[in-house]
Amino acid sequence: MKKELSNGMKRIITGILLSLLLIFIVVFTKIFWFFAAVALIVGLSLIEYYKITAGQDKGLLIIGTLFGVMIPVVVYLAGLKGVLGYLTFVVFLVFIYYLFIHEPLATVTSRIGVGILGIIYIAFFISHLILIRDLEQGSLWILFLVFIIAANDTFAYYVGKKYGRRKLSPIVSPNKTVEGAVGGFVGGLLIAIAFQQFFLLKITLIEAITLSAFIGIIGQFSDLFESLIKRSADVKDSGSILPGHGGVLDRIDSIIFPAPFLYYYIIIFKV
Repeated sequence: MKKELSNGMKRIITGILLSLLLIFIVVFTKIFWFFAAVALIVGLSLIEYYKITAGQDKGLLIIGTLFGVMIPVVVYLAGLKGVLGYLTFVVFLVFIYYLFIHEPLATVTSRIGVGILGIIYIAFFISHLILIRDLEQGSLWILFLVFIIAANDTFAYYVGKKYGRRKLSPIVSPNKTVEGAVGGFVGGLLIAIAFQQFFLLKITLIEAITLSAFIGIIGQFSDLFESLIKRSADVKDSGSILPGHGGVLDRIDSIIFPAPFLYYYIIIFKV
């Protein structure tokens, strides 16, 4: 009789496979394939998000996902200016959509909010990865961001599991601890220093440490925000597609807020 892998081992194996796939797509393929990967991630994440938040409103799931998955397409073809115009158009269409469907008036505003939030929070924020990839040293910046987040998550998980005592946010995410958060910060810091020292990313040591701190803190808020969404719907995981990690949204939740932060940091201070 075969012994089933523990959740921790599934988490490690899935994490390694995802890391190898990420390196291949970021380093060895052209930006089109990176854009395609981001669009796929956005689409899967939006489906999970709307399944959690939209309830029985299948129309919102379909419309929100279709409008949302177009954002990385617009970013790829027209850049940031193009996507701002597209977002204005989408918000207008969402309003029009709810004018012509038979929904209880009491739920209309909340459904509009859910629809627009998913498009901005997931599709728009994550699409900043495409903008980062198109910058000088874009591939390195993407790996820098993702591996800081991955190290932060991994160290936080195992340090929190072994040494965690004080709850970080007991109502929103009772399993996260202050000790785990500190462990995650240390893990992210080590990755940031490694990129600055050995991978020739054009930043100073002070910048590496500072960026690691900000990415770690913003990543924690990003993770907690997704936990808040799931907690409000009484859902543990956004999905089950990734063994040991839950859904796609569970895996990328810590990247959603840091992605635009890093892009605008590079644009303001490095370009």
